[in-house]
Amino acid sequence: MIKPIVTVLTAVTISNLTQAQDPSVREFQKVAFKELKLPEKDGWQKAGTFIINVQQGALRNWAGGGEQNTLGVATLFNYNLNLKKGKHTWNNYFDIALGFQNATSFGQFRKTDDRIDITTKYGYRISPKWYTAMLVNFNTQSLTGYNYTDTGNNKISGFLTPGKLIVSAGVDYRPDKSFSLFISPITTRLILKNDNDFLVVDKFGVPPNRKSYTELGSFATAKFTKGFTKWIMYTGRLDLFSNYKRNPEDVDVFFTNLLSLKFNKWLATNISADIVYDDDILKKTQLKEVLGIGLTVKL
Repeated sequence: MIKPIVTVLTAVTISNLTQAQDPSVREFQKVAFKELKLPEKDGWQKAGTFIINVQQGALRNWAGGGEQNTLGVATLFNYNLNLKKGKHTWNNYFDIALGFQNATSFGQFRKTDDRIDITTKYGYRISPKWYTAMLVNFNTQSLTGYNYTDTGNNKISGFLTPGKLIVSAGVDYRPDKSFSLFISPITTRLILKNDNDFLVVDKFGVPPNRKSYTELGSFATAKFTKGFTKWIMYTGRLDLFSNYKRNPEDVDVFFTNLLSLKFNKWLATNISADIVYDDDILKKTQLKEVLGIGLTVKL
């Protein structure tokens, strides 16, 4: 599972390092959906993107069958706030997504996406491409999640259930302005299970009758942006975590991908695909894919 992902990541990274990019692509990278390039001068740099996709469908006497009416709404908010002062850097990234879909057969809006992901990273430059760094990452979801079945809706998650807080010290490799690789051999990860409905069960890796569990392990995260043409942009992020305390060979994987095909300044097709593997949550590979056309606004 890990080897193919790392191979793809490495191939795209090498391609990114060996190809010159159009100036318009570099301009678009300033509001790319992951980490911004570092400011060339001391001071603050801030930018972001807001995306809203709307999907609608209707069928009447359709021989092939299907839902009579469907309506979907998905939003994505990304914001970067970075500071450079001499050899010191401070990068802050906010990634928030929320999506719903309604169809005739179930008569209510159901959640299709829900993500709160906040990262802050301090770095001190020790060479042109290397930094010592401290990283803190927090992620959870905002609303209750359900597993929808024919017999009923089963509650499976909620706010801070699970929630994850990573505190990590390591080194940051930044060979160019569109790629960074953070590696830490010493990382603390706190897993939260705040919802009382799950207190007495072993869930998300948190034992029964406990609301949190602390892990010690190693952590790596890579972020990169690839511009293919003036209007086509790909961004990716790969997180890997190995828990020293429990099954260190079972590496947790979070791999997110976003391809944006812009029609003009405002409209774009956005294709996202996420791959998650965490055997404490589910002993299977989780996949999520979203395709939408909608409004894309620079902030």
